[in-house]
Amino acid sequence: MDKEKRSPEAFISLQLEKAPCRDLMLNEFLQKKTAMSTILKNPEEVAKLKRALLTTFCQRFHQRVLQYSLRSQIIAYINSLVALLEEFPDIKENYFQVGAANERKTDQDDVPGLVPDARVMKKRPRRILSADGTALVNLWFIPHHSEVLVMFKSADEETCTKSLRLTLRIVSMLHDICHYLCAHSKLGSNTTMAGSEPRGFVTAEWGGVEGIGADLREIQKQLEHLPDPQDPQQAADFLQLRRDVMFLEFDAAIRHCIRHTFLTTGNTEAYKAVTDNMRFGLGKLSSELQPSLYSMSLPLPRPLQASDGQTQELYPWRSFQHRFGPFPGMFPQWHQIEHNMQLCLAGLTDVDRAGANGEILGVSLLMEDILVSGSPGAISMERVEDSDDEGDPAGRGVEKSRPMSSISGYAHSVRSQAQEKKPLSRRENPLEAHQLLKDFLLLWKRLEAFKQEWGERKLAVSSLENPRDYRTFCKMYKAEIHYPVLRSLARRLGQGDDYDGMVLDDEPLVMPKGASEFETRVQQLLKLLDNLECHMIYEVRKKISKEHGLVLNERGREETALPTDLWKRPAMKESFTIAKPHLVEDFAQTLMSDCQENGTSITFSKDHLQTCLSQLASAVMARERTTYESYTMFYENLLRQYHQLMYQKEQELKHSSSGSGEPPSDTLVEVQCQLADRYGELILEITALRAKVAEMREMTFTQERDIREQVKCEYDELVEDLFSSQFELMKKFDDFRLNLHDIVCEKVAETRFEADDAISKLKQREGGVPEDEIRARNMRRAAELRALQHENSQLSRVLSKSKAMVMWKSTKIKGDFHKSISELQKEVSRNKKECLQIRMNAEEEVILLRQQQLALRKALQQSEQEYLAIKKKVEQEEKEKKEREHMELQRARSKKQLESAKTSNIEKLLDELEDKDQRLRHLTEEQEKTSKLSRLSMERAEKTVHAIRSQLDHERSLKLDAFQRVDELQAQVYDFESGTAARPFTANTTVSRQTSTRTPQPRVRSGKSRSSGFSDISLWPPSSGPLWPPAAGPGPIRSLTPGPPAKPNGVAKLQRPKTVTGRLKSRIAESLIAELERSTEDTLVQLQQLQHQK
Repeated sequence: MDKEKRSPEAFISLQLEKAPCRDLMLNEFLQKKTAMSTILKNPEEVAKLKRALLTTFCQRFHQRVLQYSLRSQIIAYINSLVALLEEFPDIKENYFQVGAANERKTDQDDVPGLVPDARVMKKRPRRILSADGTALVNLWFIPHHSEVLVMFKSADEETCTKSLRLTLRIVSMLHDICHYLCAHSKLGSNTTMAGSEPRGFVTAEWGGVEGIGADLREIQKQLEHLPDPQDPQQAADFLQLRRDVMFLEFDAAIRHCIRHTFLTTGNTEAYKAVTDNMRFGLGKLSSELQPSLYSMSLPLPRPLQASDGQTQELYPWRSFQHRFGPFPGMFPQWHQIEHNMQLCLAGLTDVDRAGANGEILGVSLLMEDILVSGSPGAISMERVEDSDDEGDPAGRGVEKSRPMSSISGYAHSVRSQAQEKKPLSRRENPLEAHQLLKDFLLLWKRLEAFKQEWGERKLAVSSLENPRDYRTFCKMYKAEIHYPVLRSLARRLGQGDDYDGMVLDDEPLVMPKGASEFETRVQQLLKLLDNLECHMIYEVRKKISKEHGLVLNERGREETALPTDLWKRPAMKESFTIAKPHLVEDFAQTLMSDCQENGTSITFSKDHLQTCLSQLASAVMARERTTYESYTMFYENLLRQYHQLMYQKEQELKHSSSGSGEPPSDTLVEVQCQLADRYGELILEITALRAKVAEMREMTFTQERDIREQVKCEYDELVEDLFSSQFELMKKFDDFRLNLHDIVCEKVAETRFEADDAISKLKQREGGVPEDEIRARNMRRAAELRALQHENSQLSRVLSKSKAMVMWKSTKIKGDFHKSISELQKEVSRNKKECLQIRMNAEEEVILLRQQQLALRKALQQSEQEYLAIKKKVEQEEKEKKEREHMELQRARSKKQLESAKTSNIEKLLDELEDKDQRLRHLTEEQEKTSKLSRLSMERAEKTVHAIRSQLDHERSLKLDAFQRVDELQAQVYDFESGTAARPFTANTTVSRQTSTRTPQPRVRSGKSRSSGFSDISLWPPSSGPLWPPAAGPGPIRSLTPGPPAKPNGVAKLQRPKTVTGRLKSRIAESLIAELERSTEDTLVQLQQLQHQK
């Protein structure tokens, strides 16, 4: 297998890439050395210059390596995108352009190719960015890897790097969007949003190829409505926003909506399935940091995050490890987007999956409502305080005595009443619309996190996975957070009277008229933040008061024991007392016993201080010794207790094992048999299920193909109608054009006549001589021209009618042809199904027959073995008595008989083979002569060839049967000899043998009768008594081996040979088979030549 020829640009030499950077560095060093010779005498200046030059060299080399890294990533994304589009050939053909290897570019493949021209039908340029990388030319072009390797190489380093970065951003974002759309269409939900603007085409209701195409067309229209559609930076920003919105929308649907629905309805199994699977699937789809073992050794100090810019400046290496994990050079698993999305919904039933699809569609509709509500600049982000003052119609909250918290102070926008809400459109305002959706989805995610924390704190549980707890949480959140927020918004909008009453638990909450979902969720988040801040302040105050009380209690006690009851944790139940050490008091008392006070100062002697310190050290050591003894005693007691528990467990295990004993062998065998039966049943069930799954898959594919064919037929009929209407319109347009031309010609002729009359009258008035002949000739020519024009118009009408008729006929013929093709294809598929069904039934019957045949063969073999064993036991004693007497004579005679039989058989077989070869040659010559006849003679020749082949196969089988017959006859001779040797000799048997003079003629077994075992003994003719040879049968019978010759004295005694002459038999068989194969090969070669001549 030849290897694919690789482009020379695919090989990267690091030494070759370092060479220009090294040369520049050396040239700069020489220039600096020449210009700064005096300064460079200082070693510090030389080291400083070298460091600067090395830094510049590393930066230049980094730029070149960075370009190769960018190119490799672009190629990887392109290969993944092409592999994805192979599964959707319609999308690839209709929406994308795939580049070829070493493709040449023209001027039309750059920015000039985007200039529209009504006179020329242009194709889209075959570039992503322009040659200089400053303009987006064609987003839907997929370049070949050979083009990526040489892309922007003519530009300078900075421009090349910038252009490659933009190309990588665009390709990666488009890759992720296409992967998401294809995976989303397979999920069974449509990502096409409905509501903001009407669409001019029909999309599939639940995804599919049409849904993918609709989204791709929508992306192109949104790109055209950017402020600068040819700016690659704006295109990359827009694609990144759209990608983030897609994944955040899917994350919100899976993480919040679907789980909320399952938990509310009490479907715990579906909730657990989604929760367990989303931990892996959504983690791979989001930008969250994946923890690794390498980052545990160097953690980041809190509250810094690895993705923050400040963290990357302060701790570059730690943030790099936290962001990229242990393998930073490895590509992310972006090609597993479909797998991760499917993983989130794995384990759901069909009913649960339908509900999940409904929630995904609900999130899509919510996004449309957010766009209709307006931009975030038109929404109030201030904290709306709730007030019970009914006299305030505007619902403005009274200022609290407590100032606003630092967490709540981030809401800093203007009021919504001061501005008008401006709806946004995905198509006309793509950047603003997607930025608004991204902000809303991030807000939603933060709100759900704070809701979860608030619910767990309120209910004092670790998680809200119980349906009962979750319903309680929903009621509490509705009463304490959601309803107050809606009431405050309603009062601010002048609708406070509608929200003054109590709300039932089952009654849904309706937002006030004029309020948006964005604003409502912002206010909910602010209220939760304030609640969390109040809770944190309360917990801190509670802890401080507790610690302060413990300190006061400890200081206030005057007991001789330590306050262990104040120190122990709440989980400890036992209490014990420890003597309180008075080390400090004793040391102070001893120290103050011998001192001198001089006003504000105290004086000690050195010896006294040394004595006090020695006493303090002794007391501390005594205290430590007491503590150690207590600890060792406690530890030994624990060990003794655990050893005792382990000994009890061991004794219980030993007693249980000795009491149970080993199960008997019969029980084990029975258990193993039951397990084998169970395994067999399970294997059969699995096989049946696999067959059922394969059948269902095939049925699904067949249904999809039938649906496509049905739609295609409907579209074909529609196209035929369009063609017919088009032909009628063309005919009408042609008639109108010809009529108009005829009318114009008539008007021109009339105008000519009038002009001629006016000119003649004018000349008569002026007194000139009219030129009657010239005027008459001109009028006559004008009349002839008019007649010719009229005739031309008539012929043009006839020609247009004939063209329309011909086009209509061709269209009709094509339609009939396509219909016939579709009908034939359906018939072929139906016949294939029937053939496959018949074949499967036949195979099942064949398998059953084979099983029956094997069972019968096994039974027959078993019965034959039993029969042989019994017969051998009966005849063993008689054979041992008489075998010694006739051993040598039987060996000699049997050897001679075998040799003569083999030689005669070989000669006969050789003669037969020669005759067959001659007949075969004769037939081949006749076949060559008849090969030049017509088709009938060709068919006869083919029939003759078929007959010859079957005859050769039959002859081959006869010859093989002959060899087998030789072996069987030898076995019969041995069996007969053993039987003859076993009979007792009497006078009657001797006389009867002398009277018999004819040799036996064994009968040849036909090729069809194939019996085994003792049935071969029946080939010898039965006799009425124990006489040898038996009576001759009617007529001579051809035999492959001669019968046993009679002795001169008339007594026929056979001798068993010592060994079977297998070498001669094998040599003869090999020569005959080789000759037969050679003749068969020659015949086949001649037959092939005949077929080629035909």
